[in-house]
Amino acid sequence: MAAAAAKGRSTAERILDEAERLFAAKGFAGAALADVADAVGIRGPSIHKHFATKRALYEAVLERRLDPFFDLLDALAAESPGEARARSAVRQLLAHHAAHPHLAQLIQQATLAGGDELTWLFDRWYGPFSERVRGLLPAAPRVGTRSLATSEAALVMAFNALILGYVTLAPLHARMLDRDPLAPEALAAYETLLEAFSRPTAAD
Repeated sequence: MAAAAAKGRSTAERILDEAERLFAAKGFAGAALADVADAVGIRGPSIHKHFATKRALYEAVLERRLDPFFDLLDALAAESPGEARARSAVRQLLAHHAAHPHLAQLIQQATLAGGDELTWLFDRWYGPFSERVRGLLPAAPRVGTRSLATSEAALVMAFNALILGYVTLAPLHARMLDRDPLAPEALAAYETLLEAFSRPTAAD
């Protein structure tokens, strides 16, 4: 029985791996359960032994990547506030996305698709994410007549776009620059740029 349970977990993980790859490449609507089953090497109906519906599989794929992401944010929030924590946040958030590039692609696919995928993603991810990140990055100063809250929101959106865009466009930039943007030395250089971007400046 233990062996059967281990085999079941292994099959479920393989289903999640292949579903993640396909959802990242094709989005929820474009990825078929039959394609997932073929990639895993099982019959289509076998997927339903582990995931009742395609929606359940999709949500499981996202939660598998989002839950550790939020664990990381919560751990950062527990650190003492200040510039050191902001630098740590930049380093760890970039490293997390680089280690799991499908997450950025899944977010992009859901954003472009709109509808239920975008609603679920916002409720489950972007809303809570933006609140957490506002507490991690240094507050942006007032810019002209704009409120502090507005400039903070702009900082969160820009910072998020810089990380997601970097990871999502890595294959294109690899061809353009003839080097891997996700290689350690390239990530270190980009991390330095993000740290400079997130550092607060004197208000006008």
